[in-house]
Amino acid sequence: MTASSHHRPEAEASSGETLNAAEATYLNRDANPFVQILVRAVEQTDDAVMITRADGIIEYVNPSFERITGYRAGEIVGRSPSMLASGMHPPAFYSELWHTIGAGESFRSVFTNRRSSGELYYEEKTISPIRGADATISHFVATGKDVTARIAAERRLEYLANYDALTGLPNRSLLRDRLTQAIQRAHRQTKAVAVQFVDLDRFKLINDTLGHNTGDRVLIEAASRLRQCLRATDTVARLGGDEFILIQEDVDSPDVVEQVARKVLEAFAPRFPVAPPQGLFVSVSIGLALYPMDGLTPDELLMRADLAMYRAKEAGRNSFRFFEPAMDASAMRTLTLEVAIRGALENGEFAVAYQPIIDTHTQRPIAIEALLRWHSPIHGTVPPDHFIPLLEENGLIVPVSRWALREALRQTRHLQQSGQPGLRLAFNLSSRQFRDVGLLQDVTAALDETDFDPRLLELELTESALMDNPEASAAVLEALRTRGILRESRTLIEHQSRSPTHPGHPLGGGRLRHRLLIPRLLDALSGTHPQDRPQFRP
Repeated sequence: MTASSHHRPEAEASSGETLNAAEATYLNRDANPFVQILVRAVEQTDDAVMITRADGIIEYVNPSFERITGYRAGEIVGRSPSMLASGMHPPAFYSELWHTIGAGESFRSVFTNRRSSGELYYEEKTISPIRGADATISHFVATGKDVTARIAAERRLEYLANYDALTGLPNRSLLRDRLTQAIQRAHRQTKAVAVQFVDLDRFKLINDTLGHNTGDRVLIEAASRLRQCLRATDTVARLGGDEFILIQEDVDSPDVVEQVARKVLEAFAPRFPVAPPQGLFVSVSIGLALYPMDGLTPDELLMRADLAMYRAKEAGRNSFRFFEPAMDASAMRTLTLEVAIRGALENGEFAVAYQPIIDTHTQRPIAIEALLRWHSPIHGTVPPDHFIPLLEENGLIVPVSRWALREALRQTRHLQQSGQPGLRLAFNLSSRQFRDVGLLQDVTAALDETDFDPRLLELELTESALMDNPEASAAVLEALRTRGILRESRTLIEHQSRSPTHPGHPLGGGRLRHRLLIPRLLDALSGTHPQDRPQFRP
């Protein structure tokens, strides 16, 4: 193909049109029309085409090759394709290439080549032998597509599938893979692996008060500080949200793990340079689990490190805890309680008990406080501080409280009719129930159903429930007051002054009697009939 000269000379066709070098060679008046089409196809295809002799010296390149590589035909014809080499492929790659095409077979691969500008590009290339009349290989033809954009997109997708886009740390998927490999290596080498479950303390408060942009900056800074606490051979991953995982390999003793945990706590001690000018102090709680002592699989280690982390939070945050078997038993009990509590209301397992509020002058009860109890046929009487958080978590607190209010109103009404007409009922509202859009409707319906005087009902809730959304709280309280349920002189929390931040709050000026929230709507009653006689708690 000597017609592909260094300057791609043009010639005139018999019709007067201008021809390029290849066409000038093959398109004479005696040329077969089919050959003419083949020549034009090679010249005009969007794929790069290169033809070499059997010894690899380039004889021809088409315009698309020039466009993709940046080399003009005159710069590359007569030279070796190695001038495109990027150095990214090992010698074995080229050995396999020559072995394949030398055996008369086609070689296909994605090549990492270098343009004339020095820029790397990816080419999906097929190299095939061309045989002469005697069946021996006389030339090779290489056709290729520039797939740089596609490779970049694939690598981006692969990165996103394995790395956290915000922090650049391995994500949950890659974490699991690395932890699995670490466990396999530890098993072969009879070594330990440590998993540290790191959770930022009060991160939700940062997000809610300062916004998600500040929260993101905190996460990025946290990731950077965690990286500095481990060796290059260890792994820091973001599990999701404000949770990070550290994997330490080749652990000889728990002391080494403890040293890293203390290093992490120290790394978080300095102020975070976000939310200027003062910045933020962010602490962490850490749970530690070891392979093979605390678990043999990634799931077991992550679960137990998570349990230990929660114990660190319960101990006051900004600390670490090693996993202990007793934590597993506690978690299992919580899980079984969560399953059992879902059917407790339908099965009649809840009951309301009452605590009298005594007038110290007359020594007579002036009110009773309704408290919730759960008598489980499986777990026995479950303490409120065990089951109330479960009700809050799974959303059952609203229907359970709705039932408890009706029971309490019905039983208190019975006592009023039995000779204590002015007896008041104090009923705790949970923050979740207070935020429920159907609260006013529920309370009004319960009062109507039981013929209960709304002036004798006191609804109690925590100050934090009011301050979650002061404007919405004000609207709900005003609606309740309009219904006659709240009175200036008697509502929520023992507090002598109105809220300094909300002087117009409906509670303003009133005596606030702040109790511990619904963590105790307790239980049950019987009455003249077992259902009509209240049980009192001293």
